[in-house]
Amino acid sequence: MSIKGRIILFPCPIVDGKIESLSPESLVSLHATTHFIVERAKTARHFIKAAGHPQPISSLLIHEIIDENPEANEAFAEIIKTGVDVGIISEAGCPGIADPGAELVDWAHRNNIEVIPHVGPSSIFMALMSSGMSGQQFTFHGYLPNKKPDLVPVLRKLESAAQHRRHTQIWMETPYRNQFMLESCIQTLQDKTRLCVACDINAPSQSIITQTVAAWRKADLASYHKRPTIYLIG
Repeated sequence: MSIKGRIILFPCPIVDGKIESLSPESLVSLHATTHFIVERAKTARHFIKAAGHPQPISSLLIHEIIDENPEANEAFAEIIKTGVDVGIISEAGCPGIADPGAELVDWAHRNNIEVIPHVGPSSIFMALMSSGMSGQQFTFHGYLPNKKPDLVPVLRKLESAAQHRRHTQIWMETPYRNQFMLESCIQTLQDKTRLCVACDINAPSQSIITQTVAAWRKADLASYHKRPTIYLIG
């Protein structure tokens, strides 16, 4: 029987330096891992050091996920077959959820390699939990179109799904485009549609507000500029 390591999925804080948002179990496992596949090496080193890894960061093997070269990723993953555990770390939150990592996990399943997920913060799920909207049926859409002629019909389609199928609709936007997104929602969606704007989740400046589109027309939209935000309608 061949010896195999495991793929371990490590969440990292969605607020820089907030290590206390991670579980003790995750940190114990992180401290025992020396090989990592990461979204960005610089960010991963900063996180691993802040998490108190007992070994010098320079002694760890850290490989960036290469989207354009899956063969390189798979070659690194072959290390697992020698019995070494390999951790996957994304930029923020949970690997594989609106972040890279799913292809490597798929590789692990196709090669009968055990996958260990650790619990940690996810802005998507924390926004849903805090929105007051249905967590029974929901869809995450990633980023919506960034041009208004393309965005408007998509927003109307999401609103229809929320109203008629009772599916919560979730998406995100680049922080510097928040005012554009909010203005588009206010101009496009119906007055009674409930819109949740979950901003700076897990940070001291956190703001999670669910109210009607009509009520959002009175909000200071400029105050959301350059703040990480998740949007939900339901």
